Amino acid sequence: MRLRGVLEDLKRKGLRVKEGEPLWRYTTVRVGGAAALMVFPQRVSELEILWDYLSEKAIPCFWLSGGSKVLFADEGFSGVVVNLRGLAGVRELSPGRLEVLCGTPVAALIAYGLKRGLGGVEFLAGIPATVGGAIFMNAGAFGKSMGELVEEVWVLNEEGLVRVPGEPGLFAYRRFRGPGGVLVKAIVRLAPASPAEVRERIFGFLAARRDRQPLGRPSFGCAFKNPESGPAAGWLLERAGLKGRSRGRALISPKHANFILNLGGARSRDILALMEEARERVFRFFGFTLEPEVQVVGRA
Repeated sequence: MRLRGVLEDLKRKGLRVKEGEPLWRYTTVRVGGAAALMVFPQRVSELEILWDYLSEKAIPCFWLSGGSKVLFADEGFSGVVVNLRGLAGVRELSPGRLEVLCGTPVAALIAYGLKRGLGGVEFLAGIPATVGGAIFMNAGAFGKSMGELVEEVWVLNEEGLVRVPGEPGLFAYRRFRGPGGVLVKAIVRLAPASPAEVRERIFGFLAARRDRQPLGRPSFGCAFKNPESGPAAGWLLERAGLKGRSRGRALISPKHANFILNLGGARSRDILALMEEARERVFRFFGFTLEPEVQVVGRA
């Protein structure tokens, strides 16, 4: 089916759609070409309509959340990108037990807790992710991870909207191990805490990030996962002499070797070349094969 027909079909269904939307605008590294079509669902019912339509027509699609761990190709994406950021909101079901839609920024969840005297998610302060992305990647920092807060997740797939209990084994390091599909919403549990306590922890985690990480340029955050055993990826990359290495306008940070920075106008192929060089050098020097945290999408 031609995408012109897809565009017309989606508009008839009442969905907001854009043609040729620049993808770099929706990623934290600010790199990537254009999406042939980008759709912006605002309600779960619209998401279900989209899932059924795209599945029935076998249309190539990518479900985009916060974009902090995504690298789109310079040539863009020739199918449909579904932008999930409109699916946002927090609802308190009972004290400390919150229903959170997937497109909700992590910062908004932290702010909700601060206002209501609820804590536990402050360790993610400063991470530019949505709740859905944080769950999918089991985002973590300072010895804590998102999966520890999750009671249940709702996933949209070929079986419909499926409830997945937050049982042991559902999460692993930087990984959601539940069924495939699109993360729609989650129930998370936060703990009672005074606003002063929550605020103090937020400021403390933000200060630690500023001290350790380069925050002034677009990046993915950490580009590689830490090995299951052995030194951290940043240590391996630094000892392999990768700090300050560059390709085009992409640079491995002199401050933290696991950060690849966009100096302005970086290309996807330059970042991929740096990542490949980094993996090769770490393997050659130390025998570790680093696994990227970054998902590469489109023609690269």
